[in-house]
Amino acid sequence: RLVKWNVEILTKILRDMKKRRAGRAPEKILGEDKMRRLELRVLNQSGVVLDEVEEIVRLPTYREASRAAGSQNEQEDEAELDNDVKNQLLDYVQTISRLYHSDNPFHNYEHASHVNMSVVKLLSRIIAPSDVEDGEERTMHDHSYGITSDPMTQFACALSALIHDVDHTGVPNSQLIKEGQHIAAAYNNRSVAEQNSVDLAWALLMEDQYKDLRRAIYSTEKEFKRFRQLIVNSVMATDIMDKELGQARKDRWAKAFSEGAMGEGESMSDVVNRKATIVIEHLIQASDVAHTMQHFQIYKKWNLRLFLEMYKAFQEGRADKDPSEFWYKGEIGFFEFYIIPLAKKLKDCGVFGVSSDEYLNYALKNKKEWESRGQQLVEEYKEEALKVYPNAPVEEEAS
Repeated sequence: RLVKWNVEILTKILRDMKKRRAGRAPEKILGEDKMRRLELRVLNQSGVVLDEVEEIVRLPTYREASRAAGSQNEQEDEAELDNDVKNQLLDYVQTISRLYHSDNPFHNYEHASHVNMSVVKLLSRIIAPSDVEDGEERTMHDHSYGITSDPMTQFACALSALIHDVDHTGVPNSQLIKEGQHIAAAYNNRSVAEQNSVDLAWALLMEDQYKDLRRAIYSTEKEFKRFRQLIVNSVMATDIMDKELGQARKDRWAKAFSEGAMGEGESMSDVVNRKATIVIEHLIQASDVAHTMQHFQIYKKWNLRLFLEMYKAFQEGRADKDPSEFWYKGEIGFFEFYIIPLAKKLKDCGVFGVSSDEYLNYALKNKKEWESRGQQLVEEYKEEALKVYPNAPVEEEAS
């Protein structure tokens, strides 16, 4: 069911991408041999994913992104995807779903799908702001810093949501580093899980059986590079524990939305694209923790799952503390220092319309309800954990 829903979402965006490309000069399309060499060069490049994170991802200008002339019927006919593309997309999404660890209570394919649902919701709210009338595409483009005018950006956001926790092992990066895991060393002990997810999902997409799907996503060198950059920046944004990444993101936000947003030697295009880049990263971040900004019952469902996952790690000797010892106060701190400031940024950037109010209001309500009910809920979580994982570690008696 979730595979089908995700495929439908991605198919819809791909059709919009094809529709908007109609009429483009054919000489801009990269030949198959040249495109394959470009793909393989990126696939086999040295270095790590984290090194590719950029301050600015350049989206198309309004002129570049505006759809081709022609009747609506002609556009709809041109936008129908080939069966090979549809079948390859279905196969790719199915394979991605199997790369998630189904025994993870939280970091599983259902979580990825939940994140994608939030991404799609927020994107839809950008695409239809209440103060913009239908047909005012230029106004829409400016209002969203170009995000609404580029279906590839929307596709990359949705795909990033779907792949962002591929192969997650159920323990945080800090534990992988502490254990001296080979994968941690391979990524220089930074953003281990996130970089691994990008590498696995990207390598899969580059396999021969997805050639037609790739051509539906990009057909020029410029599109390929933008797609890669969007995937890298978006997935890396989900690592909220890396202090260096987090500080760089805060600095970019301050620079993007300060009064003197244009730096020395920068163009207005740099200013707009920096805003677009940071908005996309915050969209992904908010979606990754969307359960904290939804109805309390949804929050409680996913909060319990995360507790269970961390309790499972504790039971297996892969965490130092029983999560019940710090969960109540930890959630309050998470709301105060991360969730509520993040929700306020969604509102402050002025792009997401009523959704930003909705997310912030739910975050504030959920924090208040957690303060009231959280201690009792933690006791219930612990009881549930003992049922699911009955072989709890037994504390040694003092000799």
